Amino acid sequence: MMWNLLGSFLMTIAIGSGFLFNFNQHQNQEQQGAPQSFEDKYLNSECGGYLCPDTMECVAQPKDCPCPFPSSQLRCVLPDNQYICISKPATHDEKLNEIYDDPVKGPKAKNKGVRDCGWVSQAHKDLI
Repeated sequence: MMWNLLGSFLMTIAIGSGFLFNFNQHQNQEQQGAPQSFEDKYLNSECGGYLCPDTMECVAQPKDCPCPFPSSQLRCVLPDNQYICISKPATHDEKLNEIYDDPVKGPKAKNKGVRDCGWVSQAHKDLI
């Protein structure tokens, strides 16, 4: 009799805790809600400057926007203060790789025969 009572008591606790766990899990899911859409993030941003459309970074002006993948892209500034992100040139030359990996030197690099920011500038001016 005592074992039956104890078993019933433990069963009641197990069922109750399962219900509580499921209830709490359901509550947590409701609080998280659906992920915010890109449009909602953009429209609800509290950026006081310019909100970059690719990276959602808040910057002073459009030309200050970073590339979405800075470790593999060069940010080339065009003469009209616009910019374009291009893949870093693939080369086996260690010196060139060091230049392209440098955040200051890389975008300023203009190496003949390599499609880097110098090449982009020439193409933008219709010189290629």
